[in-house]
Amino acid sequence: MMKINICYVDDTIDNRLNRYLVEYCEQKNESSQEFVLNAYESQFLAGDDYKTLLQNPKVNSANILLIDSRLFENETSGLSKFTGEQFKIILRKVYPFIKTIVISQNEANAMSKTICKYKSSVGADNRMEAKRFYDTSLAPILQDYIFSTIEEYNVLEEIKNERAIDPVLVSNIQSAIDGISSTDLLEKKDLDVLIDLFNEVKNNYE
Repeated sequence: MMKINICYVDDTIDNRLNRYLVEYCEQKNESSQEFVLNAYESQFLAGDDYKTLLQNPKVNSANILLIDSRLFENETSGLSKFTGEQFKIILRKVYPFIKTIVISQNEANAMSKTICKYKSSVGADNRMEAKRFYDTSLAPILQDYIFSTIEEYNVLEEIKNERAIDPVLVSNIQSAIDGISSTDLLEKKDLDVLIDLFNEVKNNYE
């Protein structure tokens, strides 16, 4: 059975969001015979930066990644304004098959799949309100990304049976889907070039 990993990364784990992801996976697993969803969290520590995050086994083995937009504000690499949205672009270069959802304390950005966190209300049943909130804002994106992941695995199986396709290419695709990136890219000290390139494109666009 196909295994799909959902990883939530934050410097301060939001218990309501984390609980929602676990319960979402449990509910889907009860009715699915095609795949098993696995939700887990990874705390971003004070000494971490985007490089340690790229090398984190919990991150690079994920099929779907949820990451806080302000995760890098307190990190020590000098990228004080580096955002989760920017990391999403870097991640796509290194691990092209990981699908990223950015979580923000601010209002949702429908143009970038960024959603806002649930905010507690005084006197409300916050657990149920949080579930309703994420059922509306997060669940449709998760469903879309789950279907995309299933499609990728199914197409990969079809490609494996195509004798005309270079087996080395097939192996590279398999590694990319499984979260195994180019070790050369991760071992180089010029990953910052990716950020510089992104910022240059961003500035030109703006």
